[in-house]
Amino acid sequence: MVRRARAPSIVVMTSPEASVAPRPARKRPATSIERAAYAPDLRAPLRPPESVGAAVPGGAIVLLVHDGRESAVREALQRGMERAVTTAPLLLAIHVQPPDESTAMFAQVLEHHRPEAVVLTPPLGGRGDLVDVCDRARTRCLRIGLAPELSCDERAATALTVRRLVTLGHARIGLVAGPETSPGARQRELGYLDAMAEHGLDRGPALIVPGDDTFESGMAAGRLLLEISPRPTAILACNDDMAAGVLHAAAQAGVPVPEALSLVGFDDTSIARRLLPPLASVRIPWERIGHEAINRILDRSAAPPGPFDAQLVERASLALLT
Repeated sequence: MVRRARAPSIVVMTSPEASVAPRPARKRPATSIERAAYAPDLRAPLRPPESVGAAVPGGAIVLLVHDGRESAVREALQRGMERAVTTAPLLLAIHVQPPDESTAMFAQVLEHHRPEAVVLTPPLGGRGDLVDVCDRARTRCLRIGLAPELSCDERAATALTVRRLVTLGHARIGLVAGPETSPGARQRELGYLDAMAEHGLDRGPALIVPGDDTFESGMAAGRLLLEISPRPTAILACNDDMAAGVLHAAAQAGVPVPEALSLVGFDDTSIARRLLPPLASVRIPWERIGHEAINRILDRSAAPPGPFDAQLVERASLALLT
């Protein structure tokens, strides 16, 4: 039986290669642990054997850490990791670390479960306090989007996207930026600035509106950008959810996409294909990156394949400026 308190929680997903043996009832943890959700003792042994395919009683734990918000990127990473552990003696567990929560519970989870490795999903990879907790616990920490073998060149990908907009005739290009705490969002903003400077285009602060990766923030940013005179003829949003918000704001303002406004998102998540018009977006292979994270933990890749390639997927929200 798994006892859980409120978030942050740990949820264990068992690989077919890892078996969890019944354990005798354990004494209730001390008061300092009471708020931490805990699972039965899955710690013996905690290190994978040299033969990756061998079964490990209990399995070695890989802890996937995210901030608790709905995220298509995190879901893609998790799918890739789940696919990889089906052939590995691993248990994939999830810990939720809300932005306003201290790291005390995270430290308790590491102490209690002793994971083989921690995988921090974006934007948590930029949180040095979480990395410090892993260092103190002597737990390997993989930061998705920051480790070269688990990332792509988001700055270069964004610059290429802006250049594509320029070739389509756009000179007034707005940016819906991501959270300041997100290293990936910062790289995307820098790529935008690089390309705008390269072409001598206006990149003043009025054309850059911050968002927090949510639909609502994209809608608010879209309204601000569409009030500028002269109005941008193209907007690049640093994720697809915010781009969807911009599309909604454009519809409310009577600005047709793509006839009067080209729109590009980032990550190429499923929402990009479901919008009307379908959203052009920069594709990052997050599922493959999640799969590679497990390979890195098990050292079963001869050489890191990363950085991964990103590419602009052109859809109907992108058009030639006439």
